[in-house]
Amino acid sequence: MSKYMRIETVFKDEDTLRQALADVCQGRGIQYEQGQDLTLIGYRGKARAETAKYVIRRKFVGRAANDLGFARKANRTFEAVISQFDSRNEGMEILNEVRQRYTRLQVEKLARARGMRVEEVKDTSGAIRLKLYPATSSRRPVRQVYARR
Repeated sequence: MSKYMRIETVFKDEDTLRQALADVCQGRGIQYEQGQDLTLIGYRGKARAETAKYVIRRKFVGRAANDLGFARKANRTFEAVISQFDSRNEGMEILNEVRQRYTRLQVEKLARARGMRVEEVKDTSGAIRLKLYPATSSRRPVRQVYARR
């Protein structure tokens, strides 16, 4: 049985996390569940002691996978709950996609609040660069934010 790990994340905004999960799941053709203290299920189909508010069930994570969860911490942020096995496989790929999408949504949200817009540019290495522009101008970026793919 693979041990679950709790991975410190920077998911502070629950609405943005929910949107990132919805976007990633829709893009992959999978689903997630939302509820209070949803029990995580291990790869053999047995309930585990770990719980989470948002769960991507193991059948969507991969063969011989465990559930992937996002649990609320006491400080109101969320952490990922992922098995050691899945942290080396498809589960980590899904988690990384959720992190990327969350970051992109947060940048866009903060940019809009400051009267800016975001433009994405991919370079030849696959890295994604986000450029921030004043909403009224299409010229020079005010700031560039880098993200890895």
